[in-house]
Amino acid sequence: MQRIKIEIAYDGTRYHGWQRQADLPSIQETLEKNILQITGEKTTVTGSGRTDAGVHALKQVAAFTTKSTLTPEVFQRALNGFLPHDIRILHADTVPLSFHPIRHAVSKRYRYLIDDQQPNCPVIRNYCWGYREPLDIPAMQESAKYLLGTHDFACFQTQGSPRQTTVRTVSGVSVLRQTDSPLLPPLIRIEIEADGFLYNMVRAIAGTLALIGTNAKRKTKHKPPNPISIQEMIESKNRSLAGPTAPPHGLYLIDVVY
Repeated sequence: MQRIKIEIAYDGTRYHGWQRQADLPSIQETLEKNILQITGEKTTVTGSGRTDAGVHALKQVAAFTTKSTLTPEVFQRALNGFLPHDIRILHADTVPLSFHPIRHAVSKRYRYLIDDQQPNCPVIRNYCWGYREPLDIPAMQESAKYLLGTHDFACFQTQGSPRQTTVRTVSGVSVLRQTDSPLLPPLIRIEIEADGFLYNMVRAIAGTLALIGTNAKRKTKHKPPNPISIQEMIESKNRSLAGPTAPPHGLYLIDVVY
């Protein structure tokens, strides 16, 4: 027996998330079907986390156990030969049989992209949140600082996936306008790294920062700034006090650290 660790990139547009689902296409099921074609074995591919329908990955990590004697390099080439073009194996390696992509992960990093240019660019509509109006980036940057550190992030958790604790440690957060691509509009890029994430946590944070950026940009008597800060939201542990959950297609899993 050998355990193969794979790093995967995928466009989540056509899939109903990572996890295998009845009668709906998923990343996990697609990988498992193609491994079956290569080895003749039914195996479970365990990912570092479950991305939702429409969410993308620049580096998802997964592992599976096999009796096959094929090398990781051969697995990588073979899988890329069978897989659809919107899923690619970036790297493959052997790891101890005890390796678990979720339990052994030290941190994960996500990116969220927002197109606040008016009008929005239709070419990238499946790869970023086409926002309805311009956002105030300095206000978003200032608010994002309060996410750093160890906190109870219950206010950014969508109900439906119970956790033993809602305390997480955010080790890095940034908000900036991405201007380094001649082919894309100047997108807003939010990046967050933490030792773990609650269900829809990144999307809730992105939605909250967008709300703050909206209110700060308007600055009129009829649209006053958001009366509650991110610090107060965290202290409240109340989901209803935070902003909306941003749509899934702007979200990317970009790194998993072990």
